[in-house]
This record gives sequence, structure tokens and C-alpha cells, in this order.
Amino acid sequence: MSQIELVAIDLDGTMLEPNGTILPELRDALLQLDKRGIKITTASGRELEVQLRFLKRGGLGAEIGIPHALIANEQEIYILYINRYFPLVEHNSRIDRAWLNVLPIAMDLLRETLKELREIGFRVELWIDEDRAIQKHIAGLIFKEEEEAREAIHYLKRKIEEKKLNFKCNRLWRLVQVLLPFAGKGETLKVLAEYWGIEYSRVLCIGDGPHDIEMLDGRYGFIPATVSNADKEVIEAVKRAGGYISPLPHGRGVLDILRKFGLIR
Repeated sequence: MSQIELVAIDLDGTMLEPNGTILPELRDALLQLDKRGIKITTASGRELEVQLRFLKRGGLGAEIGIPHALIANEQEIYILYINRYFPLVEHNSRIDRAWLNVLPIAMDLLRETLKELREIGFRVELWIDEDRAIQKHIAGLIFKEEEEAREAIHYLKRKIEEKKLNFKCNRLWRLVQVLLPFAGKGETLKVLAEYWGIEYSRVLCIGDGPHDIEMLDGRYGFIPATVSNADKEVIEAVKRAGGYISPLPHGRGVLDILRKFGLIR
């Protein structure tokens, strides 16, 4: 387990407490990892600027030198260099160009799906407008109830397959998202690991939400772990992949996971 070279941690529900803070002892643990030469990255659906605010409040960020990278909007990569986070230009530009080309198709798909789901009684709205979708490189539908979102994602996946569209979709609690096939936390973490020359089997991933599953279900060979407050689908995915499920929630769960893998005392 000491061969772990990169730790990727989701923010909301994982690194962050319910009130949006970072436990001081978790901050200290991440500093320990840094001293041991272990890379740390966030793996979040949050935008870059929002992540920076949370990290600064928790005593982390570019000036402290941790994390060493940020994954934003589930797909953009920002690398720490001389007290600033810089975009991984080739990767981020590829995302930007590809998304602009297919955004009208994605929005038409979502509007059509919205109409059909409302007709059968789902309480659903378009998540963001086209301008915001351009910025986030993701679009989606937001549901009144999480159970409706659980059902709707299967409906949307079938539509994408039937129409032979080059999209994938995932779920973030009540939100069902459409994104590029090479976006998402798992695909993006692959790019980051390759950028640093780290084998996938030496990447420890920690998350709690359904949109974390692709980096936690073993498909890429990452080491998966989750916390006790995780979505039931996440817990099942980690269990099937032979990962570790902490009995503790949020930041205390992350600390427990780091101890479990021998990364801290």
C-alpha cells in the first residue's frame, strides 16, 4: 500500500464537512502526504473558483502547495506551478472545442427528454441555460426527487443509445448530467496520472457521490475507497471492486482511509 503515488479526493461529502469546512487534522494529514512525495488532487464537479475558496478557507491551496492539481467540472485539469494553478492546456482545450461542437445537440436532447418526462409525471427542470453549459462543459436535468433522477438516468441512457449520440451521462443526487464521452472523473484522472507518469494501480480514489462511481468501480484499475455517508450505489460499487468502505463520514472517513492504506499514522 505504500506504493500509492497519487490520492484523488472528491470535495462535497468527502473532503468537506457538511458546513463546507475542512477538518484541521485532515489538512495536517495531506501535508504529511506531501512530505512523503505523494501527489494529491481534488476530483470535483465544482468549478475552479469555488474550489479555490473552499481550499483557502481550509488552509490549503496554491500558497500552501496542496493539492498539487485540481480536477474541476469533472473534466478540467489545473496543475500547481509556482503558487498558481495553471490549466493543462492541451487537455482543457480539447474539452472546450469538443463541447462547443456538440452542445446544441446536447441541449436539444435534454429539452426533448424534459418534455417526455414531464408528460409522464416527472417533476423536472432544465438545470442550467446554454451560456452556463458552455462554461461548465456539462448540461443536465434537475429533478424534484432523487428517486426520479435514479429512474430518469436509465431513460436518458437509452435515448442516447437509440440516437447513437456520442455522449455519456451520470447522476449527482437529483441532477442527471450529459457530458462528453472522454469527460468524467475517471477519464480525467487517467489523463492526470499519465501526465505525472503514475500507474493507475498506484492511484487511490476517494468519493461519495454517484458521479464518482467511474473512478471507484475498478474499471481503470484505481484503488477505490469511500466514506460511510456515501450514496448506496457508491458503496456497492466500491464493495464489488474490492475497495475499502470507511465506517466514518466525511473528513473523518478520509482520515480513516488514509490510515487504512498506511499513508498516515
